[in-house]
Amino acid sequence: MHLAIVSLVIIFTAPLLFDARLPSNGLNFLITITALSLACSGLGILIGVVSPSTRMTVLYAQVIFLPSMLLGGLMMPFSILPEAAQSVAMLLPASHAMNAFNGLAMGITADFNPWASVVMLSASGILAFVLALYLFSWDSKNSKRRGHPALALLALVPYAIGILLL
Repeated sequence: MHLAIVSLVIIFTAPLLFDARLPSNGLNFLITITALSLACSGLGILIGVVSPSTRMTVLYAQVIFLPSMLLGGLMMPFSILPEAAQSVAMLLPASHAMNAFNGLAMGITADFNPWASVVMLSASGILAFVLALYLFSWDSKNSKRRGHPALALLALVPYAIGILLL
């Protein structure tokens, strides 16, 4: 919900305040923002489920979201990153979101297949929700768990497949 509100504020104010372009394809913008919302909320819930404390929740979130800001195309374009950094960036949701926004919504040339980015964001989000449901335990003091918290790393499998295929 917050992402939708912020997106609307940016869409209506950025052209006036910063002379920014509006998305050239509104439907693709909505598809991309939905896939991004699914991926980020899924990862967020999964992080909350596997974290043993609130301090670890913050640390786990920073492991995903801070590199996403630095390498994901928000601060510098994906195309200027060295090849090794591009491989790391391909494991991050923000890289795929920026690629999809550029290629599908803004009409800018994408660095790799933007529809593949949408598919990977959606697959990762759905997988994260399924893993969170599987790993969730009502009693955090219960020593017997259904699965090891490291299973949460499986939510990154769509991005790893993307490295191999793109």
